Formats: sequence, structure tokens, C-alpha cells
Amino acid sequence: MPKLHLDWEIECDFNLYGIGSHVGSHRLCFDLNRLFGWQLSFDRTLVGVSKIGNSQHIVHRYIDEGLGLDAALILNRVPEGVLASGASSFDYLLRIRKGVAEELNIIKTIRQSNLVTLVTSLVPEDTRALDSMFELDEL
Repeated sequence: MPKLHLDWEIECDFNLYGIGSHVGSHRLCFDLNRLFGWQLSFDRTLVGVSKIGNSQHIVHRYIDEGLGLDAALILNRVPEGVLASGASSFDYLLRIRKGVAEELNIIKTIRQSNLVTLVTSLVPEDTRALDSMFELDEL
């Protein structure tokens, strides 16, 4: 029986970064706020679904319409599971609207923090968390 193969190009309007850190989300938010002049604050909780069950992932967010900035810090790893299984080695995911991230020198600036052990750019499609990333756009 012939199979139908759909090859869809998914266009993401954001850049995604993986961050390794040993501190809680509130402390990392405080440090990112200091480094970038943001005001990250609690936005919502995302539900991650896995074979073992559901997990709750805290999201801190800062939006500045004047600059076109939309930054979201997402707790990726919790004891109950991982939100982005393709990025399971990262404690946090940082989602930033495309175009703004390049101007901010995200990786270079975050590496100045002594609370961060690792930061790298990720391919959103490879993280297997696109549904959760797009859910952030819904109110």
C-alpha cells in the first residue's frame, strides 16, 4: 500500500536557546533581568505530557511592544518530567522573538552570568516541544 508523505516546513517566529543552571527559576530571572534590563515575571504554567504522566513547567515572560521583544524563560526539567524531550539536557529554555535575539547578543550576554553553566542555540523543530512553544502565543 502506498504511503503519503507530507513534508511541511514549519516556520518559527522565535529563536530558542537551551540554558543549563543549578539555580531556581526566580534567581535565573533576576539575573537575566539584570543582564538585559528586562522585567521577567511569572506568566503561566505549561503542562508537559509524557509516558509517565503530566508535569508542570513554570514560564516567566517579558513583553515590550515598543522594542518588539517577547522573551519567555521556561523551566524545562522538573522531577516529574521534561517539557522538550529533544532538549532534555537543558534545565531551561529561553524563547525570544526572531529578529530581536540577534540584536541582543543573547549567548554572549548570558555567558557573563555565574549562575549559568551552559547556553546554546537550539533548532526549535528538533526539541519536540513546538506545541508548547506555540501555546505561549495563546491567551
